[in-house]
Amino acid sequence: MLTLPVTPPAALSLLLMLLKVTCLLLAALAASLAMSRASAGSRHLVWLVVLAALLVMPALAAWSPLSIRVLPALAAAPLNRELHQPGAGPDATRPEESSAASSPSTVTGSEPTGFAGVRALSIGSMLVLGWAVMALVLAGRLAYGAYAVRRIVRRARPLDDAAWQTPLYEIADRLELDHAPRLVRSEDVKMPFAAGVFSATIVLPAESDEWSAERRSAVLIHELGHVRRRDLIGHTVGRISCALYWFHPLVWTAARRLRAESERACDDLALVFGARPSDYAEHLLEIVTCVRDHYTPSVALAMAHRKEFEGRMLAILNPELRRRGPSRSQSASIIGSLALVSLLVGAAAPVPREAPQSPVVTSRPNPAAAPDRADTGHTRLSLETAPPAVPHVPVLPGQRAHTGDGAMRDTIPATSADDRAAVLARTLRSDPNASVRRVAAWGLQRYAREDVGRLALVGAVGSDADASVREMAAWALASARRSADAADALGKAIRQDHDSEVRATAAWALGSMGCGEAIGPLVEALRDSSAVTRDMAAWSIGSCRPDRAPAPLVAALNDRDRDVRESVAWALYTIRDTETSAAVASAVRRETDSDVQVGLIRALGSLGDGSVSELERLVASPDTAVRNVAIRALAGGGATGPWPWPRPQPRPFP
Repeated sequence: MLTLPVTPPAALSLLLMLLKVTCLLLAALAASLAMSRASAGSRHLVWLVVLAALLVMPALAAWSPLSIRVLPALAAAPLNRELHQPGAGPDATRPEESSAASSPSTVTGSEPTGFAGVRALSIGSMLVLGWAVMALVLAGRLAYGAYAVRRIVRRARPLDDAAWQTPLYEIADRLELDHAPRLVRSEDVKMPFAAGVFSATIVLPAESDEWSAERRSAVLIHELGHVRRRDLIGHTVGRISCALYWFHPLVWTAARRLRAESERACDDLALVFGARPSDYAEHLLEIVTCVRDHYTPSVALAMAHRKEFEGRMLAILNPELRRRGPSRSQSASIIGSLALVSLLVGAAAPVPREAPQSPVVTSRPNPAAAPDRADTGHTRLSLETAPPAVPHVPVLPGQRAHTGDGAMRDTIPATSADDRAAVLARTLRSDPNASVRRVAAWGLQRYAREDVGRLALVGAVGSDADASVREMAAWALASARRSADAADALGKAIRQDHDSEVRATAAWALGSMGCGEAIGPLVEALRDSSAVTRDMAAWSIGSCRPDRAPAPLVAALNDRDRDVRESVAWALYTIRDTETSAAVASAVRRETDSDVQVGLIRALGSLGDGSVSELERLVASPDTAVRNVAIRALAGGGATGPWPWPRPQPRPFP
């Protein structure tokens, strides 16, 4: 009889692990497709969590198996069988036992069983060896990439001049980076890239010496976006996953999608921070087309790849896509749900179902046989079956369990819902200590879109006795997003609050909300006694982008503070009201501050053909910066680039 060798348990474990990895990657792919209308940052988070889960899945399956009895039950042998037949005794031998004893070995096919086991072990060892060799090769490649980056950075020249350092620190501050990364120039690279997991470095090619200020800003915001989002860590996780699961095509696909979504997320960040899509796409196009073959180590994040370029260009120029990344609550939801799925999939261990307990079968003479029936040696079977065991089923909180007699009993009560927002709101309203109330207002920023958080913040902005609490509440209300009551409270704070910092923060919050009804209070704030408040009000009007530039905003071109005048130029640039071209041209002629004058010229470049004559006059200016901006505006190539950057979010830390 031909029998096949049973698959070893190790092989079954490997097949099960492969199935788990495939299921998890397919789930991530489905989630990514379902989130096609979400931001690139949300999809990047999906791939990052799944790739990280792949690294811990083997350890999870080995250390914390979750037994799931879904396999068929194994056949159970009788617990006891005693045969009392004539001629049978304790030394009697069953026919199958004698047959087995007479055969010294069992034949499997044409080979002994031992030889088949050795051959199976050898094939398994060869497969494991092949996997290990390939994994080591890929890990070595990753290590060599890290060495290559270190060598490039060591040989590069630091960029310490103000033309690079000023925008570097300005953008880093607006991205809320605690430390700006190193910025170096290398002759060994052709494409800008960010590298370094723990200490980030931005490497620029030698061609960056000829870049305009706009292109420098565009490159810096993109690369600093990678640093802020910790994309270098995610990129390394993807590379390690590819090294361990090199045989699985879906893992390579996941790593590519992770990288592509990180690039698009940084593009979205540049657009959110004020870059015009056409100008940003132009910079990216010129960088890609000027570099044919660039060598970027595998551990680094190059700014662009030709294979990904077409999709990124379409995404940059698509005005309907969402640009802002997920909020903290959305990120926590994505991470928590995917981590739970990964935990269940990784720990699941299918095992056979419990077989029903076999009865004890005994055979003994029947002493109560009928007197008229002769004892012919027949036996009577008696079934002694133990009562079935009741399996232990864990009961979750809030469920009802059976008591065994058909009745139900209550279990542990379910955990109540998260009421942190209510606690923070109650603290903000009633705590006697101002510093405690300030922390509560800071914490309610996460719940500004919920009624309990928003109403508490609205009350604090209008009535709290401490100015620092009112300022924090105004800052937190910026997250309310187009809420009428929040906009009213901020408008009243701008008009009535006696503290200039509260008024300035309220003006910033209104501009961040982008409410059309916020224009009235912001226009009034242009006459505020505080230059900081006037400056923030001008920026906020530009952020709201009304159809027409308010007359007080145009009049603020004569403000005595140069920061206010520069913000007015920015606002007029974003509004693009062609009727303001004459006022802007007049302001350009009388402006004495070079930076403000450049901003006004940029505003002129956005006002259409009515500003051509003034720009033509500026082309003859002896100032190189003025001529450069004017000629770019006339050329129609975008006189602004990523300028102007929005105001950084105030950080009134508690």
